[in-house]
Amino acid sequence: MITMKKIIYLITLLFLLSSCEDFLSFEPLTDKTSANFPSTEEEVKQMMAGIYTTMNNESQQTDMSYFFVNEVASDEKLGGGGVNDKKAQAYEAFMYSDPDMLGHNWETTYEGIHRANFAIEKLTEVSEQENSFLSSGQNDQYRGEAYFLRAFFYYRLATLYGSVPLKITTELADLGGATPDEIFAQIATDLKTAIELLPSTSYSNTEEGHVTKWAAQAMMARVWLFYTGFYQKADLPLTEGGSVSKSDVVSWLTDCVNNSGHQLVGDFHELWPYTNSLTIGDYDYIQDYMAETGKELKYASDNGARNPETLFALKFNNFAGWGVDRGYGNMYQLFFALRGLQNVADTYPFAGGWGQGNSIPKQMVDEWQADEPGDIRIGASVLVIDEELPKYKIGQWDFVMESNWWGKKYNGIATRVPDGDGFKYHNDYSVIMYGNQDNNQLSHADDLIFIRFADVLLMLSELTEDAQYMNRVRARAGLDPKPYSVENLRKERRYELAFEGLRWNDMRRYGPEYAKAALEKQNGAPILNYGAPKTYTSLNPKGYSARYDETKGFFPIPQSQINLSNGLLEQIEGYKEGQGGLYPGWSN
Repeated sequence: MITMKKIIYLITLLFLLSSCEDFLSFEPLTDKTSANFPSTEEEVKQMMAGIYTTMNNESQQTDMSYFFVNEVASDEKLGGGGVNDKKAQAYEAFMYSDPDMLGHNWETTYEGIHRANFAIEKLTEVSEQENSFLSSGQNDQYRGEAYFLRAFFYYRLATLYGSVPLKITTELADLGGATPDEIFAQIATDLKTAIELLPSTSYSNTEEGHVTKWAAQAMMARVWLFYTGFYQKADLPLTEGGSVSKSDVVSWLTDCVNNSGHQLVGDFHELWPYTNSLTIGDYDYIQDYMAETGKELKYASDNGARNPETLFALKFNNFAGWGVDRGYGNMYQLFFALRGLQNVADTYPFAGGWGQGNSIPKQMVDEWQADEPGDIRIGASVLVIDEELPKYKIGQWDFVMESNWWGKKYNGIATRVPDGDGFKYHNDYSVIMYGNQDNNQLSHADDLIFIRFADVLLMLSELTEDAQYMNRVRARAGLDPKPYSVENLRKERRYELAFEGLRWNDMRRYGPEYAKAALEKQNGAPILNYGAPKTYTSLNPKGYSARYDETKGFFPIPQSQINLSNGLLEQIEGYKEGQGGLYPGWSN
């Protein structure tokens, strides 16, 4: 397999030794224990891989993942799926589908935190050894990665649930929920430490798949903007006193822009896998675009190439199976795929799947077209089904909340090869390019991008109120420059980063009135239920605004975790004592 897919997801026994004292009393089944692991750099790499792979473990249950929830909760996507896909629809309504509807998300995220804590403790011990098997530079790199990942996991918990236990050691402890100030102070401190530890090496000279200084700088900006916006604070606190100021963040982002080596790819379409070299020649939309513009496009990650725009991504590979390794394949491309597993020839180049969380409200597309009528990103991001896929069959598998507009970015991408007088179709182009198995559920292997360079430029524009960085992004989309304004910046973020899991927290940090107004616009969207035309309204009887006021856009802590906390952990506001109600399932 190519280099970009070669992260080894090795979970060692030591990471399983975390559940309870009784379990810890068992004798180790291997010679690897917390007392002697790690003892070589190779074992350090295994330890670090164990942290990264928790994100793959989370994606096994895609409809409980942070990315999925953020997409559906926003005004960009409707929950959709079938009548039994209650989780996707419950997120849309800010209701329970069941008391533990986010249990897998909670468990895998804290698993990642535990592994990061272990790594920080062990690497600190190694750094203090006289004749360490790691150089100081190697130790700094690995510790920097661990601090970043702990911060990354806590940012997810803090923005999804609000008040959660803050645990930064491997010692067993029962903890209640920390305050947002405490959690964000720890996140900021960890990211600042990561920035200081990680080397200022151009991204092209770093090991792909690993955290870099540039990713840490960008993540600090994202955290700062959310915390100061959502909680209306001037700065981001640090655990030992002091704070991270706007000028600090600007300095780090400027460093990233000037010295990271990251850059925008030449054409926006090249960010997305439908421009891969095996499929692009058979995709009429792209062929028409290239003929019109005179451009020759190529997927930025084609044949294992390194995407210069990606600062941090969840990596996938071709080793997915039906066990714990299911998360090695990109399950998002299955969930976001067109519903029904229809004949691929009828939906080509888009693959079929579960049809959850990828229906776009018509209002969003209308606003985009009105704001930016010449924006190439509309066609690059939005699949207008009745125009591009005339053979697509609506209403498959009891499909509800189906729209005529569908996200392109993370839909699985098929390919075909000549076969006699016709073609043989494959569920994903990776079957041919990377030797992946031809299975509609396990074939997908594209990165899920968490931080792009375009986001860095837009955050820098927002923080400096300088339009030059925003206009670099607009120029790539074929658009004229605009002066800086809050409204222009917000629209640019919405359209450039559409369907990439960022819109929800942007809406929330802009303030409750902005978030509620955006959510309410989804009402009245034309949808199809079982193939029949309907008009969408909020699935919660209280409506969007009332539920946002009650929940602030947070989701319920799994009840099982509250039960295990010995009374220390409380359910968040808006979900106490079943507030909000149990989503009953779809009803026409």
